[in-house]
Amino acid sequence: MKFNEYISVTSTQMIALSVCKAADMDVLNPLYQLYQESTMTFHLVDDQEKLVHLLESLDASLIQSDRIKIHHAASDVEAAEIAVGLVASNEAHMLMKGMVSTSVILKEVLNKKHNLIEKPVLSHVALFDLPNYDKAVLITDCAMNIAPTVEQKKAIIENAVEVGHKIGMKTPKVALLSAVEKVNPKIQSTVDADELKTHFSNSEDLVIDGPLQYDLAISKSAAEIKGLDSLVVGDADILIAPALDAGNVLYKSLVYSANSKVAAMIVGAKVPIVLTSRADSSEVKYLSIKLAMNNI
Repeated sequence: MKFNEYISVTSTQMIALSVCKAADMDVLNPLYQLYQESTMTFHLVDDQEKLVHLLESLDASLIQSDRIKIHHAASDVEAAEIAVGLVASNEAHMLMKGMVSTSVILKEVLNKKHNLIEKPVLSHVALFDLPNYDKAVLITDCAMNIAPTVEQKKAIIENAVEVGHKIGMKTPKVALLSAVEKVNPKIQSTVDADELKTHFSNSEDLVIDGPLQYDLAISKSAAEIKGLDSLVVGDADILIAPALDAGNVLYKSLVYSANSKVAAMIVGAKVPIVLTSRADSSEVKYLSIKLAMNNI
C-alpha cells in the first residue's frame, strides 16, 4: 500500500487530541488544517492569553468553537501535567508534544499516577514514503531506545507490528537491519538479529528475516545480485534499526537528503503520542497526527 492509504482516516467523530504547549504557529497550523477537515476536538494546553491571541490571528471563529478547548498552564511542567492528565482521564484519545522538551512530556507520561504505560517498552515508529520503493515502510526505533537489548528489541518489533496491523499491513514483512547479512560475532546486531529471527520464526503475525543490509531489505535487484532470496528481502514492510544512532541517521538522511514524506509517533502507551521534533515541518506534524488517529 501507498503512504496516503496507510494514513487515511475514515471517521474522526469523537476523537480528541491533547496538545502540550500549543501556543506556537508551527503547532497550530497543522491543527487548524485538521480542524477544517474533520470533526475532532482539540485540547490546547499553554498560556491562555498567548493561545487566544494566536487563535484569533489564525481564525477568529476558533475562540467560540466548541471543538477548541483551552487549558491554561503557566509552565512547561504544568502544561505536561494537564495535557497528560487529559488522556489519562479519557478526555482525549491522543497526546501531542508541542513546544516543550521531550524529557518533560515523557517524564509525565511515565508518571505511575496516570497509569498510561501498556507495553514493556515505549518505542518510536515512523511511516516513510521512500523514493524508488513501491510501498510505504515503517522504521523503528529512531528516537527512543538508545541501545536496546534483545528483549527490548522483541518489544520494539511487537509494537511496530501492532502499528502495521492497525494501518492495514496484514502480515508485515520485518527486516532486521545490520551492516552485513551474515552473523558475525564481532557485530552484536547480527547476533541479536539471528536470535530475534528464531524467536519470531513461528509467529502468524509477521514474517521476519535478518540480519539484512538496508539495500537487501528494499531492493529486489540488490538481493538478486547478492544471491539472496526470502519472503522479506526486497519487499520489507518494517525495518528494525539495530540501535538508535543508526536509526536516527537513517531517519534524518531520508528526510533531509531524499526528501521522503514521513509520519511518526511513540507507541507502547495506552494512547499514541505524536512526538515530532520542534524543527519538523507543519506537514510532518499533520501527517503524524493522522498516523496516530489510525492507532487509537
